[in-house]
Amino acid sequence: MPKKSNPSSPPPAIASDRLLHYAILDKSVGFSAGHGLLFVDGEELGRVPYLAICQARNPSEVVLYFCEKGWNSVAVSVHDSVASAKRKAERIYPGSTTRWKEAHISEEAVARYLDNFYKDFRCSFCGKRGDQVGQMFEGNGEAQICDECVNEFYSGLGNTAPQSD
Repeated sequence: MPKKSNPSSPPPAIASDRLLHYAILDKSVGFSAGHGLLFVDGEELGRVPYLAICQARNPSEVVLYFCEKGWNSVAVSVHDSVASAKRKAERIYPGSTTRWKEAHISEEAVARYLDNFYKDFRCSFCGKRGDQVGQMFEGNGEAQICDECVNEFYSGLGNTAPQSD
């Protein structure tokens, strides 16, 4: 995992989604206990130190990530706009509206970050990163193959590849 110089600085991508906006929540930001808006493992989401709004792979969606230390996501909600994501955050964390900062992260910066992050988790055949395929299979610890290459090889042997859901 890439090292960060400042622990509160967000990475260019969270869960492979490009960072658009982020908020660092300190004790002055409120919390609506009993909000009933987001649950993790059957329990209502509590306080988190970081929020991130990212561009999803589906360009019509943005994802609001609720993050703990190290910008590790503990919960997500999907929205149709940045404004909608910020409204949801404000309902759970009153006062968070003033904390948002624009990230100004380019697609190229995200690609470089993900290339580094997944440098040891690439298909040995096609070179795709683990986040670019559905599943990755590891051999003897030195080679990996993605589900797409498995299906291609299987088809090349004259078989019909099983369909994945």
